[in-house]
Formats: sequence, structure tokens, C-alpha cells
Amino acid sequence: MTAAFKDKYGPWALVAGGADGIGSAYASYIAERGLDLVIVDREREKLQQRCRALEADHGVTCLAVHADLANRAILDIVIDAVAGREVGLLVYNAALADVGPFYKPDSGLDYELDKAQVNMLSPLALLYHFARPMLARERGGIVLMSSGSGLQGSPYYSHYAATKAYSIILAESLWYEFKPYHVDVLACIAGMTLSPGVAAAVERGEGQHSVYQTPEEVVSEAMAALGKEPSHICGMHNRDNQALLHSLPREQAVSAIAKHAIANFLEGKAPAQFIAGDET
Repeated sequence: MTAAFKDKYGPWALVAGGADGIGSAYASYIAERGLDLVIVDREREKLQQRCRALEADHGVTCLAVHADLANRAILDIVIDAVAGREVGLLVYNAALADVGPFYKPDSGLDYELDKAQVNMLSPLALLYHFARPMLARERGGIVLMSSGSGLQGSPYYSHYAATKAYSIILAESLWYEFKPYHVDVLACIAGMTLSPGVAAAVERGEGQHSVYQTPEEVVSEAMAALGKEPSHICGMHNRDNQALLHSLPREQAVSAIAKHAIANFLEGKAPAQFIAGDET
């Protein structure tokens, strides 16, 4: 299996957002199967430590690319760093996420544009560049990480959820378009996952009514689905929840997401929209 994986997706894999959490678990899975890695992340120290550990543990080469995926020039940065290496597997894991009202007291439009860049435009740019050679070689794989929030309207995740819907539609569409070229595409739809940020929220007492997967569980399911499905919802509990939501009238499904966000992450109270000049 290791040889077949390397033949199909090697010799290099690029993981965007791979210094910790789900991205780090992807990097481990890939390195265990003998592929060399390019990892892009904005956390310089974590990134360098992760690359050193992967090289020591698995005998692979790991190229650390310190870059912010909110940078509009991210494609040029990555192309320069990759320097012609043959990338046969692209995993886009990075995301900018938050829970709260659409209009927030501590951020504005620039933050939302960064969110669009990290969650939609940067994965599009990397995919557009690296997928074409995969099609020419007639082998390769692409995984775009998404979220269950992108499967219906998700109040208090609104713009984040919209960006995740983009990833699902793009990946599912390209799954079909690229299949004749033997390039596998998958939207990995994760639920609540114990990444470092979520784990910190749980420690603060948030999200007590949610069911969580580990990053390793998410990655294991995703890689088992790659080449078989256009999208995969990770976790049986998440698949059951989505089946229930999609059986409901749309307004009830959207309201259910709002109630879950309020109960788990917003201290039990729907937050007010922050309107400039409104002193309430």
C-alpha cells in the first residue's frame, strides 16, 4: 500500500496549514508512506519543529515554507519555494474561522477579506497551479478541507460557512472533471475536531455539548475516501446529524445550527450585531 500510495501521489506532497492540528496529522500520514513534504504555515517555530520531527521520524525531506496564506501573493511565494519539485498531492487545510455575529466589535471588512483569501482564493490559486501538471501526468490527488457548516446556512458562522460551501462545490465538481485524468479530488467535511484552537475552547468550558473527533481520525477517514468519493463527512455522528438536518425544512435546519452555536460557543445568548454608532 505504501508503494502504491507513493506511486500515485508522490514524490512530493504540499500541505497548506500543516504545522499543527489536522494539517499536522495529514503530514504524518503522508510522511509515513514515504512522500517528501512541503509544508506552508505562518507559525514559524511550530513549522520548523514539525519538519524536523517528520524528517527524524520518517526519513523524508520536509521543506518548511513560512508564509501567511492570507497574503495575496501566496502563489508566487509557494512556487518560488517549491522550485520545480514534482507535487503529486495537494492538501489545503488552512482556514480562518470564528463564531459570532456578522458585524463584530473587534474586526471589520479587512478581516473578512482575509477570510475569503485564506479559505477560498489561496486554495484556488494553489489548486489551479499544481493540478494542471497532475492532469498532464495522469496521476495525483487534491484534498480541500471543509466543514459541516458549509452544508446549509449557519448563523454565527456565516461568512466562514459560505467559504466552506465554496470548497465543497469546487472539490465535488473537479472530482468529476479530473476523474478521466486519474487525479483524485475530495472535499473533506469535518465536524468539531480537537485541533489546538478547539481544544483551548473546550478547556475554557465552551463546546461542552459537541462530539469531537481527533485530527488523526479525520485524516484517516479522508484518505480512505480519496479516490472513492467526491466529498466525505467525517464521523458517523456528523453524518447522522447532517441526515437529520437535511430531512428538516430549511428554516428549521438553519435555526438548529444557530441554537447549537449559541448553546456551545456564545454563552447561551444570541449576540447583537455591532453597528457603528450604536452604543448599546
